[in-house]
This record gives sequence, C-alpha cells and structure tokens, in this order.
Amino acid sequence: MKVFASTAALLVLVAITGCGKSNPVKPPLPQPKYAPSSTPSNVLRNLQIAYSTRDSTGYDSLFDAAYVGTSFDRISVNVLTFTKADESRHVAALARRYSITSVSLVFPPTLLRYTDAADTLGWATVQVNGTTLEINDNPTSYALPQGDMEFKFRPIAPSPGSPTDTTWRIVRWAELP
Repeated sequence: MKVFASTAALLVLVAITGCGKSNPVKPPLPQPKYAPSSTPSNVLRNLQIAYSTRDSTGYDSLFDAAYVGTSFDRISVNVLTFTKADESRHVAALARRYSITSVSLVFPPTLLRYTDAADTLGWATVQVNGTTLEINDNPTSYALPQGDMEFKFRPIAPSPGSPTDTTWRIVRWAELP
C-alpha cells in the first residue's frame, strides 16, 4: 500500500510539473497579421487581408490622406470618385452587417510595378490584372468580374520601424474599364 501511495504521488508530481524543458506542447509564437508596408506589394497584400477580414482600422492605415479612388458604374458608365473616408466607411459597413458570411478580395500572384513619368517623383504604380472580389450577403452573393486596377503609391521616408526606412501608402486607386 505504501508503494502504491508513493507511485501515485510521483505520477501526480510528474503530471503537474510536465516533462521538463523539452515539453513538446508549446504554443506557437503569434505571427503578425500584416506585413510591414515597406513595399507597394506588401501594401496590396495587406489590403487583401484587411478587406477580407473587414478590418476597418487596418484597411484605413493603408491609404494616404490625399487618397482618391475612381470606379465606373457598370450600368450608366458614370465615373464614381471615392475618398479615404469613403473607403473607411465602406469596410466598417461590411463589418457591421451580420448577414455577410464572407468577403474575399484576391489579387493575382504577379503584380506589375512600374514608374509613371506623369506621377510625382518617387511614386510607384502597380497594375493588377484579374482581381476578384466576392461578398456573400445571405442569401445574395455579389461578385466583381475579373477586374483590372491601377494603384499609385506615395513613399513616406524616413519611416522609423520600417525595414526599408520607407512606408508606402495608396494615394490613387483606379478601376480600369
């Protein structure tokens, strides 16, 4: 009986203390949700994440204060213009609507970056061909057909904390007809 009590006490002690330093059950280190906005490509990947997760704060942080976006009404072919505040309100509205079951913004893996001679010195342009956007709002689903877009980015330097000493912000976003 004494041996049984000693063995039971030892098992309880081992269970409480674990297996020492080689404990295989360690929680994984949390990965950052967003990449640093140190390149225009990172900003677009962050845009996908923020829009798809309906993170209005993360989404808002990607746009320059002077941002202007343009789109076309597919029915009337009128040009629609958006500001940074409009973009923020849109994503916040997506987050508030409980009937939306999913939002997906997907850019193709290859993004074409170039410098437009008409832009302010230092800006970058990224053309994105084949963007897909889907919003599932029960019972209706909305899908933007394979769209082409052009993004213009303004660098902010120096930018403490950025691995490249530059942070990029979206200053223009045009949906191409």
